[in-house]
Amino acid sequence: MGAPEQMLADELDGTRRHALLQSVFDRWSDDVYGFTIARCGSRPVAEDVTSEVFVAAARAIGGSDPAQVTRSWLLTTARRRLIDQWRRQSTQRNIAERLLSLPVFGAAASPDDRDRVHRALETLPDGQRLALTLRYLDDHSVAEVADELAFSYSAAESLLARARRSFQRAWEKQ
Repeated sequence: MGAPEQMLADELDGTRRHALLQSVFDRWSDDVYGFTIARCGSRPVAEDVTSEVFVAAARAIGGSDPAQVTRSWLLTTARRRLIDQWRRQSTQRNIAERLLSLPVFGAAASPDDRDRVHRALETLPDGQRLALTLRYLDDHSVAEVADELAFSYSAAESLLARARRSFQRAWEKQ
């Protein structure tokens, strides 16, 4: 097959895969959303998870075995994405509680303080949030944070200092 024929074959194959994805979405998107909302009770989370499921479906359909994308496959993927979402939320709660135990926050924190911590953490750059997580949630030493991030010790200290300052500023704005 020459180059023009291969291009046409690729285009037809892409058109078929797009049609298959559209068909899968039209047929089962309500099922996936319903499954997700029933388990999490949050429209935004259910919408995000449903979107993630269909991104995964697009990848699978574009891969070597598009036939694997069935209703069962979609619901299993939704369940796994929800579990991932719950783990992220649990991690964020743990980070909040650990950060609230720092001397800067004083005595026992209220539920409102936990919400403030979550909002403050969300404003931090990923690297700073990761550094705080490693240091205060996972109880890593500064040297271990440096190793984990492939930084020098002094660079890790500097990152942690910036992260604490950023967090403090974000906390005060809440």
